[in-house]
Amino acid sequence: MIRKSCTGLALILSLAAAPSYGQQATEMFIPIGASPGVSDTASIIGKVAAVDQQKRTLSISDSTGTYTIAITDETHIWLDQSKMQKANQTGSLVDLETGRTVEVKYKEPARSPSVTAEWIKIEVPK
Repeated sequence: MIRKSCTGLALILSLAAAPSYGQQATEMFIPIGASPGVSDTASIIGKVAAVDQQKRTLSISDSTGTYTIAITDETHIWLDQSKMQKANQTGSLVDLETGRTVEVKYKEPARSPSVTAEWIKIEVPK
């Protein structure tokens, strides 16, 4: 009886984790503002105000204020080319230009004036 319960619990937990893994694997292909459960909940969408390549930081502004974003070696950077109806590509720090729209998924449990980026999507204009 205990074995059946443990097996059932393991199945439930693995199924609960599946959507999360699936979204992580496909996140680079989702346009800015369209990530289910992430956009505007665990992310900041705004305009690049400043970039410091040496310190690996980014400042972005939205309607609620300005945020300082730390970029680590684990931070994924993607170019959102959905407005051009092209596939998104991997980007880099040099793609972060003042005035561009970005979405930053932060690692912290809540939004604060200074956060660390899990990933950054950069809008590529038409």
